[in-house]
Amino acid sequence: MLEAILSSDNLKTARTEVANSKSACGIDGMTAKQLLPFLKKNGRALRRSILDGKYIPQPVIAMKFDDKTITLGVPTVIDRFIQRAAAQVLKPLYDAQFSEYEHSFRIERGLGGKMIKYLKYFNDGFIWTACIDLCSFFESVCREKLLQILSRYIYDERVLNLLGAYINAEMIDMIEYGKPLHSSAGIYQGGSLWPLLSDVMLNELCSELAAGGETFMRCADDIMIFCKSEASAFQALKQITPLIDENLFLRVNGGKTIISRADDISFLGHGFFMTPNGYRIKIREDFIAQMNLKNIL
Repeated sequence: MLEAILSSDNLKTARTEVANSKSACGIDGMTAKQLLPFLKKNGRALRRSILDGKYIPQPVIAMKFDDKTITLGVPTVIDRFIQRAAAQVLKPLYDAQFSEYEHSFRIERGLGGKMIKYLKYFNDGFIWTACIDLCSFFESVCREKLLQILSRYIYDERVLNLLGAYINAEMIDMIEYGKPLHSSAGIYQGGSLWPLLSDVMLNELCSELAAGGETFMRCADDIMIFCKSEASAFQALKQITPLIDENLFLRVNGGKTIISRADDISFLGHGFFMTPNGYRIKIREDFIAQMNLKNIL
């Protein structure tokens, strides 16, 4: 698998994507435009160091907002290039494992698809929802658990070691520049791997829900279970919470986890309302043309 990641065609695609991006510089100051000249001179040596298992990712710059460190990180251009190459090979492998209920972090499943699925569930009688919010998902992901899940479909130890190096990459405080941030949990948002890693982790929860026959949908790190009664929604929440705590080592945010009726749900400013012919979507006016949903309004 590592050979596939480091194949000429795959690296060329990754190189083009990263070189044409407008991402910020990482800790080494290299810009996206400097990637191509660097690889012309050092590409073979870089590829050999990865194949030999000697490559070590550079530290990631951690962003801070309101004096609170979040998991938004800026890797170097070189590491974004390597991550992109890995993601291009791994994404098709894991996409086949993701259920039809998972929309978040997947570019091909946008807002329109989510809203239409909401509408279908409500008109099928699933008018009560248990909306589960996870506490600081990115900051609290158990790295060992994530690597264990990744190993189920990745049999190349070299690839797992490379992913492990990125998952455990050192983070440097942007404000107190040069000061390392020590943490044994969490993954940062940034680079090409974090959307895939997030989906892989949360797919564990979605697989359990699907096996239990639940009707649900995942939006980012929020999970919405659709039920036909308020009592069923409370019961679903009661059953899934221990699974999240004990199996995934994540915590449910009780303050933001709520039970709601279809009429009370707001999703990015959009909502739902009942008509004599069933539920309909109430789309924000500025979104109607963009989302191309006029045919169902």
